[in-house]
Amino acid sequence: MEMNEYKRAKSSIRYEKFDSDNSDYIWENNRTTASYQELKSPGRDTAGSRYYRLAAVCLGILCVLLLTAITVMCVKFKHLATQRDQRQQSYNNLTVEKEGLQTTHENLAREKDVLQTSYNKLSTDRDQLQTSYNSMKTERDQLKKEKDGLAIERDQLQTKNTNLTVERDQLQTRYTNLTIERDQLQTSYTNLTMERDQLQTKNTNLTIERDQLQTSYTNLTIEKDQLQTSYTNLTIEKDQLQTSYSNLTIERDQLQTKNTNLTIERDQLQTSYTNLTIERDQLQTSYTNMTIERDQLQTKNTNLTIERDQLQTSYTILAIERDQLQTSYSNVTNEKDQLKNEKDGLQNMLTVLETYNQQGWVYFGNKVYFFSTEKKSWSEGRQFCTERGADLLIINSREEQEFITKAFGSSEAWIGLTDTEKEGVWKWVDNSGLTTAFWWTGEPNDYDRNEDCAITGYKGAVSERVSTWADYPCDHPVVGLCEKSLTEF
Repeated sequence: MEMNEYKRAKSSIRYEKFDSDNSDYIWENNRTTASYQELKSPGRDTAGSRYYRLAAVCLGILCVLLLTAITVMCVKFKHLATQRDQRQQSYNNLTVEKEGLQTTHENLAREKDVLQTSYNKLSTDRDQLQTSYNSMKTERDQLKKEKDGLAIERDQLQTKNTNLTVERDQLQTRYTNLTIERDQLQTSYTNLTMERDQLQTKNTNLTIERDQLQTSYTNLTIEKDQLQTSYTNLTIEKDQLQTSYSNLTIERDQLQTKNTNLTIERDQLQTSYTNLTIERDQLQTSYTNMTIERDQLQTKNTNLTIERDQLQTSYTILAIERDQLQTSYSNVTNEKDQLKNEKDGLQNMLTVLETYNQQGWVYFGNKVYFFSTEKKSWSEGRQFCTERGADLLIINSREEQEFITKAFGSSEAWIGLTDTEKEGVWKWVDNSGLTTAFWWTGEPNDYDRNEDCAITGYKGAVSERVSTWADYPCDHPVVGLCEKSLTEF
C-alpha cells in the first residue's frame, strides 16, 4: 500500500518548448514528492503525507499552466505584431489616397469655377444676342410696314398705268377705225371726182373752175389727212368727209339734171370751200390741243415710268435687305442654338464630372482617371477597369504623363501597354502603336523572357521629374490605372 502511494506521488520529468525570435528554450523540472524512507518511517502521520503529495501535484499542474500561458502569449504577440504592420501599411495607403483625392477635389473645384465663368459669359452673350434679335425684329416689322405701304402705292400706280394703257389701246382702235373710214370716203370721193370730170367736159369754164375747186379741195383734203394724225380729230374728220360726200353726191345729181345748174354748184362749192377752210382751222386748233395733251400724257407716262423704275429699284433693294435680314436672323438663330447646345453639353459634362468625382475619378484633358487600390495582375487590372466602362491607361503625351505623376504619385501601376502578341512590338489596349514612350534607362529588357506588360511609376527612377516605365511580368501584382474618355459629352 505504501509502495503504491510512493509511485503515485513521484513526478516524472516534463519538457516544454516554444519559439521566440528563432531561439529554443528547454525547461526541465524534476521533483520528488516523497522519499521512500520518509514514508517507510514509523510514526508518520498518514494525513500529512497525503496533503504533501496533493500540494506537489497542484504545484506541477500550476507550472504546466504557466508554461502554456507563456506560449499562448508569445503566439498572440507575434500575431499582434503582424496586424500592426498590416494596419500601418493600410494607413500609409489611405494617406496616399487621401492626398490624391484632395488634389482631385482641388482640380475639380478649379475646373468648376472655370466652367461657371464660361457659363456666365455665355449667359451674357445670350442676353446680348436676344437684345439684338429683338431690335432686328422691331426694325424688320417697321421695314415690313414700309414695304406694305410701298406695295399699296405700287399697286395703285400699277392700276392707274393699266387704266391708261387700256384707254390708249381704245384710242388707238378708234383711230384705226377712223383711218379706215377716211380711206373709204377718200375712195368714194375719188369716184365722184371722176364722174364730175366727165360732166365738166361740156363746159370748159365750169371745168376750169371745178378743177380749181378740186385742186383746192384736194389740198384741203391733204391738210385734213395730215391733221387727222390725232385720234380724237378723226371722228370730226369722218363727219366732215361724210358731209363732203353728201355735197358731192348732190353736186353729181345737179350736174346730171341740168348743165345750167353748174353756176349754182360753183357757188355751193365755194361755200363748201369756205366751210372746209373753217373746218381746217378748227382741225388745226384741235390738232394743236391734242398735241399738247399728247405731250402732257407723254410727260406723265415718262414720269410714271421713272417712278415705276424707282419703285422697282426700291422694291429690289428692300427685297435684298429683307433677304439679308432673313439671313442674319437665321445666323443669329443658329448661333443661339449652338450656344444652347454648348451650354447643355457643358452642363452635362459638369454633372458627369461631379458624379465621377464622387466616385473617386480624376479629370484631365476631357478624360477621367481612376487609381485602383487593390494589387492585381495586368489582365485582372484591365478587367477591373472594363467593369467600370473604362480601360487601362493609354498615354499619348508628356503632359498626360506629368499629370499622372502629379495626381497619383510614383506608385507602380499597370498601364494599357503590352507586347504579348509579338516580343518587342509594344501596343496599347486599343491596338494602336507606341509613339510616345517614357521608358527608364535599360527598359524594356524582358528580364528572364517573362516581362510583357508595362507599368508606370518605376521605383528605380525616383530621381526623375516624371514617372517612367518598365516592363514587368503580367502576373505581378500591382495596382492599375483606369482611363475613360468623355468625348461623347
